[in-house]
Amino acid sequence: MEVVHLPARGRELDETFRPVAVHHTDTGLTRHLERGEEIVLTDLGGDFHSAKVLLIDEGPVYHFFIGARLSVDEAAGRMADLPFQSRSA
Repeated sequence: MEVVHLPARGRELDETFRPVAVHHTDTGLTRHLERGEEIVLTDLGGDFHSAKVLLIDEGPVYHFFIGARLSVDEAAGRMADLPFQSRSA
């Protein structure tokens, strides 16, 4: 799973009820994302968020749906493509 850093604070992302657009060159990724692909976003505050590619425009410009905030363990599990397991389990 890919990780993309957004130049925004978590509070700004939490208040966004529309997709967030990011140009491919701003993602730092070496490959292009695909529509429907799930990723992990990080923000300026160091928080992690789940996200999904909703639409891809020319450029390409990715339009991400911002999902829930993720704990460090959840984000690490997604980045390693592992199912999340709570430490308290």
